[in-house]
Order: sequence, then C-alpha cells, then structure tokens
Amino acid sequence: MKIEKLRDDFETRSSSWSWRCDGSSRIEVENSVLRLCMDPTEALYYSNAEISDGGFDSLKWSSGDLIIKARFCGEGFPHFGSAGFGFWNYTMRIDLCYPIWFIYLRSVSPRYPLQGFFIQVGNAFLPITLYRSVSAYKLISSLLPFASPIRILSSKPVLPDIDLRKWHEYGISWKKGKVVFLVDNDVIAEIPVTYNGKARIDVWIDNAVFQPIRNDPARVYRHVTHENRAEACLEIDWIECNGTTQP
Repeated sequence: MKIEKLRDDFETRSSSWSWRCDGSSRIEVENSVLRLCMDPTEALYYSNAEISDGGFDSLKWSSGDLIIKARFCGEGFPHFGSAGFGFWNYTMRIDLCYPIWFIYLRSVSPRYPLQGFFIQVGNAFLPITLYRSVSAYKLISSLLPFASPIRILSSKPVLPDIDLRKWHEYGISWKKGKVVFLVDNDVIAEIPVTYNGKARIDVWIDNAVFQPIRNDPARVYRHVTHENRAEACLEIDWIECNGTTQP
C-alpha cells in the first residue's frame, strides 16, 4: 500500500483515464474543461460518456480524498438518465456493487423511486436535492426492508436549493469505516462504510437509470434507457485525489 496523488486540469486528453463513449455521446477537452455530453438519445439504446481510472483487474484506490469541480449544462438538462462522480468498485452485481459517490437520477416514470441528486454509499441514498419526494419509498423500505435492495437515509434533502448548473466543488473523504461528503468545502454528510476493497474513480453521464428485476438470474442492476430530445452535458474543471493505492 502506498500514498498516491492524482491531479488533472484537463489541459489535454490524459492517458491517466480510460475514455468511453457509447451510443449518442461524445467527450471533449477544450479550454481546460472536460465535457461529457449526450446528444439526443433513443429510448431503446444505451448512450454513455464516461472516464475512469481502473478496470476489473486494475482497481486502484483503497481510500482517499477526492475533489471534483463540476457543473451540469445543456438545453436538455435536467435529462432522463443518470450522471455522477466518485469511487466505484466497478460491478453491477446487486450483492457486490459498492459506489461511494454523488449521483444524479431522473426517469420519465413517477414510479421510479430515486429522482434527484443524491449521495450514495453502497445501497444507501441521501438526497441532496429532489425532483420527486422519496418519503413514501423511505417508509416502505423501512417497514419492508426485504422488499427493496436500497435504503433511503432521509426524505429531507440536505441542499434543496443547490443549482447544479453552477460550478461547485464536490468532495469525498473516504477513510476506513466512514466517508465524509462536502460541497464547496462544507460538510453535508458523514456515512458509515462497510466496504474494505478497492475502487476506481468514475465520472459519467448517460441515458439510463438502474433497477433490479425480480428473479433476474444474473442478479444485477439493469439499464432502463430513456429518450432525450436535446443535449445534456457534465462539465469537469478539475479532479484531484490524494489516497492510498494497492498493487
């Protein structure tokens, strides 16, 4: 185990990252800003713009302080799909998936329970700002935890008036046993962490939300893709991480 530092101001397209585009998407680096964009998307096809710094066999970070300066933009934002940034152990298996990140989610259907901008740690969600209330789903998941693979930590958003179109510095301080989340250097949450494995840094925007399907033989979160009629983008000014890594 060793201490490592990563800093990218996106003056060029760095080889530190894996650059991925699926479907109607693109990645641009211009004027020291990274732009992850979805063009108009078809409902039946997955579109995704993403950067990450590790694969299945090369997950890197075992803890760290991650700061990302980011904003959302585009005529089509808020879009239908997801977006976010943080640490992830790169699996969609329900029993193994353990994100530690900020995540945006929005669906056409009002029945989809998570619509807003959230903190996610494992299967636990804390709303930062909401497009739809999570109160009913929190009650159901509290009374019948076996019926839901996720937990809602609170139905009250911690920053209900945050403007996601403005630049903010989003911080994640992941230590053994807990993670602290910050926005513009203000602590907004401290959440226990049970994961002791490795993760990669992941930043993305796509046209899908994710849900488990009952009796799915693969036991994974499935893509539920959406139609979008206009461009939506996630812009990153810089990323910095100071943390511990393992071979």
